[in-house]
Amino acid sequence: MPSGWFKGKGFANGSDEIDQLTQAIDELSSELRKAIDMFQQAMNNFATDRSLETCLDTLNASMQIGNIRGKLVESYEYYARLLEREITSLIRHQTKRE
Repeated sequence: MPSGWFKGKGFANGSDEIDQLTQAIDELSSELRKAIDMFQQAMNNFATDRSLETCLDTLNASMQIGNIRGKLVESYEYYARLLEREITSLIRHQTKRE
């Protein structure tokens, strides 16, 4: 069963699960690209205006990137477990046929 942030996602069991997880990974990757753009802009702002506000904006953007990357790591780990389970099932099925 999914762990971490997946618990509230309601992934379906079966073949649809991999498709849903792939879509979630794609969405997180898009979100990460946006967060990186936001971080770069915040860093540029901080480089020109070294205020507490620009520092906090940069820190916030950095924390968002870390959070998204954590979710992506969980997603890829879960994806790997799903694929491993599918491969094991196929190997067992193939062995029974021989």
